[in-house]
Amino acid sequence: MSKLVPISQKTHAGLRWSRPTSFRFTASDHLMPLGMKEMQKAAMALPAGFIKLEDKYLLIAIQGLRNGENLVIEDSGNWLAAHLPDAYQGWPFRMARIDKDRYQVCIQEESELVCDAEDVPAEAKGWRRFFDEEGNLEPMLADLVNKMRQHAADLVAAERATAKLAELELIKEWEITAGEEESPVQVRGLYTVDQERLAQLDGESLAAMRDCGALYLTYVQLLSGHHMPALVEIARRRWKKTEERELDFGEIDETGNISFDNL
Repeated sequence: MSKLVPISQKTHAGLRWSRPTSFRFTASDHLMPLGMKEMQKAAMALPAGFIKLEDKYLLIAIQGLRNGENLVIEDSGNWLAAHLPDAYQGWPFRMARIDKDRYQVCIQEESELVCDAEDVPAEAKGWRRFFDEEGNLEPMLADLVNKMRQHAADLVAAERATAKLAELELIKEWEITAGEEESPVQVRGLYTVDQERLAQLDGESLAAMRDCGALYLTYVQLLSGHHMPALVEIARRRWKKTEERELDFGEIDETGNISFDNL
């Protein structure tokens, strides 16, 4: 993915941006972080799970079963699932993490949806300024930025709930087999809620989960798992001629952890 740059009047006053007309820009995204508030809608459309990032877990929508392949988008750019992750709603803008609980609005400057003002054809429609004459964000961009900031807070809430699940040892590796029956592919690096462990929790632990949203997250994540067979079937059809036998999400670093720097 191209570098994200924080938006500023000094840098972007002379640029124009436009909204996407297709979702081709998602074609290489096999995973996408999810926020708490969108989780219910996401769970009705896509399998959701967790990935391990160094010493923590991250809640994600599972859009594909191997790196760089999104199975829920057509070649035409149409999005096939009933829910589009909120992280895509502001494209070509994205939220980049500043520190543990703070995000900053950035833009992918190399996107085809960003260009210099003088390069916009006179008859072209839909190209917008970043800032008005007073240096304030244009209304449409200001509204978009507000929604993205809400999503950033939603991501933080999801991280806190997920941290509680990890603290209670409720996250286990998800056993997923894809591909043809005679040449199965073991998908590794995805995690799900441990239902057996959940059933053994005492009332105090369940109350603590309820108070931080982790109990809600647990049941919705498990519900979303019903979409995994459909995703596996889509993958089987696309991989029919592939020779891969085992897929790892991310790359293993020297400590043995899985790296997902592209997220």
